[in-house]
Amino acid sequence: DTRVKPLGILSDVDLRIQIEDGLMELSKAHFSPNSVAYKSHAFLDYDELDATDGSRGLLGTLRDDNPNGLNPGKNEEFDTGNGKVSGPTILVDIYELDWYNNDELKGISISLIVNDRVGDKDTKIKQSNMQQYLEVSSIKLVNYMRSRFNEVTDSVPIYVAAYELDSSSDDRMGGYIYSGYFQHSSQTFSKVNEQWVRVPSSSFTEMDSKAAEEFTEYKQEVSNVVADNTYVVGEAEFIDDTLTRLQIEIQSHGKTAGELLAVSQIAKEKLSEFSQTNCSYIVSIKNNDTVYCMMKRDRNTKDVTVITSL
Repeated sequence: DTRVKPLGILSDVDLRIQIEDGLMELSKAHFSPNSVAYKSHAFLDYDELDATDGSRGLLGTLRDDNPNGLNPGKNEEFDTGNGKVSGPTILVDIYELDWYNNDELKGISISLIVNDRVGDKDTKIKQSNMQQYLEVSSIKLVNYMRSRFNEVTDSVPIYVAAYELDSSSDDRMGGYIYSGYFQHSSQTFSKVNEQWVRVPSSSFTEMDSKAAEEFTEYKQEVSNVVADNTYVVGEAEFIDDTLTRLQIEIQSHGKTAGELLAVSQIAKEKLSEFSQTNCSYIVSIKNNDTVYCMMKRDRNTKDVTVITSL
């Protein structure tokens, strides 16, 4: 379970994709995709982050032989707002996107992935205490990068966003909660209210009962085509408690090309029937874990674009 993973690179591929996509989306406010292209981890590679076996990486604990560690020291008491915890693992991963125009570095975006609960008693970190930790850690990380890498000058803007893993229930996955923007000597921080939940789930129903009802109908329509060994699940993104993205995965096993074509047709037809237009919809159809069809419905339209290998 990556939500309680100790120090290291997150192994959950779907979660890493979600974190990267979210960071890209948030970064658009500062780095236009029309003017820059991106690389990943041009500076903070595995050796910079590694904290296993006492290594001196950024993901490690703060100590005499690791002054750049971003997690509290082993014997340091961290105030969660719900009690003090000694040597908690707060930061579990760092993800980096580097924005270039040709060969010129135009900016950097960084995601800090943090636990929402720490210690043996799973003590919840209050929002204000988490924000204080994130501000201090972001400033320290930015200063480290500017002193460590010649290419990262003070004039290169750095955007840092924090993704908090949610361990409150299996339904809730987490989301971006806070961000900071650094350029020259200026720095600004702001709240972000993003939440990802599993679909179907009670959390999804609580947050948007209409969308949950429509998903149930969609799932039934798809399942009616080839009922056996076909599963329809998904993930939903909410920003400021409003549904902004619904990702649906149709999983099947041992289906023929004809059966997959029938599933694709009904999946496309019924996707246009979701009523909310301020939300984007993405559907992937898999057979034996191989993706055979992808479709997308953008915001403010009911038109569905299909890319298929059938």
